Amino acid sequence: MACNPRASHLAVLLVFLLISGSQGPTPNHEARLLLQLKTRLTDASRHLGNWNTSTSMDGSPCTWTGVRCSAAASGSAPPVVTSLDLRGMALSGTIAASIGGLVSLRNLDMSYNSLSGAIPPEIGSCRRLVRLELHNNRFHGRIPPDLGKLSGLVTCRLHGNRLHGPVPAEIGDMASLEHLALYNNSLTGYLPPSIGKLKNLRTLRLGGNLISGNIPVEIFECGRLVFLGLAHNQLEGPVPKELGRLNHLEDLYLYANHLSGTIPMEIGNCTNLRTMALYNNDLIGAIPATVGNLRYLELLFLYKNSLNGTIPSVIGNLSLLTEIDFSDNFLTGGIPKELGNIRGLYRLQLYTNRLEGPVPKEIGNLSCAEHIELSNNSLTGRIPKEIGNMRRLTSLGLSNNLLTGFIP
Repeated sequence: MACNPRASHLAVLLVFLLISGSQGPTPNHEARLLLQLKTRLTDASRHLGNWNTSTSMDGSPCTWTGVRCSAAASGSAPPVVTSLDLRGMALSGTIAASIGGLVSLRNLDMSYNSLSGAIPPEIGSCRRLVRLELHNNRFHGRIPPDLGKLSGLVTCRLHGNRLHGPVPAEIGDMASLEHLALYNNSLTGYLPPSIGKLKNLRTLRLGGNLISGNIPVEIFECGRLVFLGLAHNQLEGPVPKELGRLNHLEDLYLYANHLSGTIPMEIGNCTNLRTMALYNNDLIGAIPATVGNLRYLELLFLYKNSLNGTIPSVIGNLSLLTEIDFSDNFLTGGIPKELGNIRGLYRLQLYTNRLEGPVPKEIGNLSCAEHIELSNNSLTGRIPKEIGNMRRLTSLGLSNNLLTGFIP
């Protein structure tokens, strides 16, 4: 026998009233949607204890914990839910499909809970959504392609979950997106070239996944990128020279992949770069002298590659550097005396290379240095007495070299 839709509707409403334990006003449409959402959640700390009709004079959810409303477009219409902020409430359970009925929602934040199950594709019906924060939960399954319908979304943070499968190509349809964080999941497959359509993108954080293939050059069409994080994946192939287009880039994290080839000289065009982390890859060739153009650089990590050639002396012009790590490569030649110009350098790691010649006395100018590690090279000559000027030094590694003379 066919179901009576009206009877089903009344039955659901009766359930909501029983759950609320109230004989208060009839909940309006959005209140019913939120009550349906509540039925799928375990609220051990009772943060949602006032989600019932007894707390509202008009059946609206606007006074409920985590709910914010604004006036509807029509002055005679009731207020509409524009924000749902349930972050850090120790909630578990799943997100009900009813979330898609909150069509005026602009902010959805359910981060820092223990929510599980799939991210409902119905979120794609919340077309006015600007912020989507579902990070640090236990969601699994795939990222719904329906999220691509959210053309007004500015921030999308789904990191710290158990999501798998590929990054959907529909991500490229989120034309307003500025911040995309999908790191620390189990995403696989190739990066979609459609990411290059996100002309407003400022931060792209996809590290800590299982993403493979080459870095698509289309990513470097996102000319406003400030943060590019693709570390701890299974990416291979070269670091594209198109990277040099990102002249607003401040932080570059490509470490712990299988990237090969040389460091492109065009990286010197990224003149706002503060962090360059390319370590633990399969890079070869020389450190490009154009690195000397990066006058705002603070952290320079190139260790555990197969780089060769000499250390460019122009690195000594990078006065804001605090850490240099070129260890575990095949670098040759001497230690440039110009490194002594970097007065704020805190850590210098050059161990396990093929460096030769003396330890330059100028290294004693590094008055802020706490860790200097030059072991496992072919350095010769005496240990310069100027090392005694480094009052903050806590560790100095000079073992397995060809040094002579006395310890000053």
